[in-house]
Amino acid sequence: MRHKIRLEGFVTPQDAETQYVYLPFEMPAGARRVEVSYFYENQVTGAQETHPGNNIDIGVFDVRGAQFLRGGFRGWSGGARNGFFIERETATPGYLRGPLQPGEWNIIFGCSKISDPVVRYRVNVDVDIDPLAADGAAGEPRAPGMPRIAAAGASNGGGRWYRGDLHAHSEHSDGANTVDEIVAYTRQVGLDYFALTDHNTISHWDDLARLNDGAPLLIAGEEITMYGGHANVWGLEDWIDFRGSDSEKVQQLVTDAQRRGSLFSINHPDSPIPWLHPAVRGYEAIEVWNAPWRWFNEPALLRWTAHLDSGERMVAVGGSDSHCVPPAKMTQPNGPGEPCTWVYVEGPLTQRAVLDAVASGHVFISEEPTGPYIDMRADADGDGVFEALPGDALAVAPDALVRYRIKYRGPDGKHLRFFGKRGLVHEVTAPAEEHDFEFELRAEGDDYVRCEVRGFRGSPERGDVVHALTNPIYWGAW
Repeated sequence: MRHKIRLEGFVTPQDAETQYVYLPFEMPAGARRVEVSYFYENQVTGAQETHPGNNIDIGVFDVRGAQFLRGGFRGWSGGARNGFFIERETATPGYLRGPLQPGEWNIIFGCSKISDPVVRYRVNVDVDIDPLAADGAAGEPRAPGMPRIAAAGASNGGGRWYRGDLHAHSEHSDGANTVDEIVAYTRQVGLDYFALTDHNTISHWDDLARLNDGAPLLIAGEEITMYGGHANVWGLEDWIDFRGSDSEKVQQLVTDAQRRGSLFSINHPDSPIPWLHPAVRGYEAIEVWNAPWRWFNEPALLRWTAHLDSGERMVAVGGSDSHCVPPAKMTQPNGPGEPCTWVYVEGPLTQRAVLDAVASGHVFISEEPTGPYIDMRADADGDGVFEALPGDALAVAPDALVRYRIKYRGPDGKHLRFFGKRGLVHEVTAPAEEHDFEFELRAEGDDYVRCEVRGFRGSPERGDVVHALTNPIYWGAW
């Protein structure tokens, strides 16, 4: 038996100011499949930042409600699809399979761009009903799984640098590939860990759990995709809300992520999708490097160093933001691992170990999994042991001389430049593809030292690019 519901109306630019519109409908008892399609006037074609028209995203909440920070999230596809379905055992990517509980559900519209004075819409909700299931579908949908297991070949003792990617997308949001295709690609390029962070959903986690049986270690993530900026959250046990419609709610999202033991990192903050919440504080990281370096990353670097120079410890991370790998059509020049975020882990490689390394700032970033590789360490007590890593704070006397040791593996002729609050404090040009060296720096005041590897790519008139960069080693009152 087929039950049809039609929801019609209009949205205006005022709805774009409040951002979200909710369309309630009644899920009948005995529902075994729901199909939703929607249409609206003058839909934008292409990137909404540069093309005219309107853009209305879509998702759905079930009978548990649509309250902020909780409620019955059942899926989100943004503007990537014009429809979806949900059944007990399967669903459109981006949506959570499970029972279709009878009662009030809500279609959610995200009004990301409303250019016309009035934009009419129509939503078709078609429900297949099992006439023998008079009491409807009981229970709640099961949250997608994400077991924490060690990656194959992970070290069981000692420490080492592991290469990975903290930001990518699949068909569960606006990516072009299945999770299987993406994971196969990450194995080919030699990643040790990989976080898939589809927009506003966790439906990809079941695929990650199914594939998490070796290298790379697969990490549960979600990209909180707001209309005032994007952020990655890693290490979740369940879905986290994305409806940060103002700075107060974004601050609540940061607090909620921390309460759950997760990490919150703002993404591509100075791109055409900028971070518009300067008053929000407490997040742990900034995506300083998103996709190829020339794509809006210099201002992100300046943003990060402004945090450091103001006395705020903030971890720099990278993310490919990859949306496609072969066999899909390549619509961007980089894939997973470009850039590559290297983390230093002691012992087995687990999701918790990776996230603890990120939280500690034991991170450097390079343009791809093959490098450049840069290991910067400091000897804090003058005993000849270089025990301090990027992210660590040195316990040294004021004005003490601290010795640093650098291991560089990459193209020769690149410039290794070391910066602190005072600006450039040391510089070396790599004379060979493998170059190890040491230098001393006086620990004056409350300061830090970090490294950028720079050089030319292509025409010199375009300026140099960053090939790798480290997080700082700190000293003083941090």
